[in-house]
Amino acid sequence: MAKSKLNFMRTTTDKLTVKSGVLSEDCLTITYTDENDVEQEVKVCDLLAAFKNQVIDFSIALKSDEELEVPESEE
Repeated sequence: MAKSKLNFMRTTTDKLTVKSGVLSEDCLTITYTDENDVEQEVKVCDLLAAFKNQVIDFSIALKSDEELEVPESEE
């Protein structure tokens, strides 16, 4: 018998996000500014501890800003 093409599944995602954090030179800590504009430093291993012994998807993004010149319009 063929497998049904109907799939009913609930997925729960636990997500950890640090916005605009700076990873230390030794890759052990992340420094970020919290909601009260106070600089905080947290150990990467402490952040990941909640996911220990779990199957995870891991991603990281590098953000850079570059100012661009506004072209002058020809009138």
